[in-house]
Amino acid sequence: MTDVTGMLRDLQWHQLVHDDAYHRDIASMPPATRMKHFALHLAKYAAYLLDADDRGDSALAQRALIDAFAIILAIGNTLGQDLSRDLAGRNVDASGDSEAGGASGWRAFVKETGALAKACESLDHIEDLPFKALMKQANTALAAVVLHGVSQRGIDIVPAYKARLRDVEKRSPFDDFIQRCRPVRNDNVLG
Repeated sequence: MTDVTGMLRDLQWHQLVHDDAYHRDIASMPPATRMKHFALHLAKYAAYLLDADDRGDSALAQRALIDAFAIILAIGNTLGQDLSRDLAGRNVDASGDSEAGGASGWRAFVKETGALAKACESLDHIEDLPFKALMKQANTALAAVVLHGVSQRGIDIVPAYKARLRDVEKRSPFDDFIQRCRPVRNDNVLG
C-alpha cells in the first residue's frame, strides 16, 4: 500500500496540472463557484457510496472513493490547502487509517459534504462565517474518510487515481495534443 499522506502535495500538483489542461471550464470559474461545483460532486459521490453499501457493489464504492479523492485534491488546490500538513494533525496514519470507518465512515462523508455545502451556501448570503476555515476543515475530514475507506478495501489509491484520471483525459478530443505539449506532471510520483 502506498504511503499517500507523504505524497499529497505531489498529488495536489498533479491534480492542478490535470485540471488546468482538461477542465478549463471549471478551472476558470471564480473560486466560490468552483467550490459549489465541487460540493455538488461530493454530494453525488455520497449518494453513490450509500447506494454501493446498500447493494454491496464494491466497484461502485471504489469508483466513488477515487473520484472523491480527485475532487478533494482539487478543493485543496482551490483553497490553497496543504492537505499533507492538515492531515498530520488528525488521527490518520500513512495508509489512511483513521477513527472513521464502515457505515459510520459513510455517515462522516455525508456529514462533511453537508458542512462543505453549508459553507458554500452561506457564502451566497454573506453570513458571518469563516468560510475558508470551514471549507478546509470539511475537506480535511473528507480526505481522512476517503483514505480510510480505500485502506479498508485494500485499494492502492495512487495507481487507482492515476488510472481514473487517464480515463477522463482520454475522453478529451485534445488528449493526444495535451499529452505531447504539456509540462511534466509528476509522473515520477504517479509512475
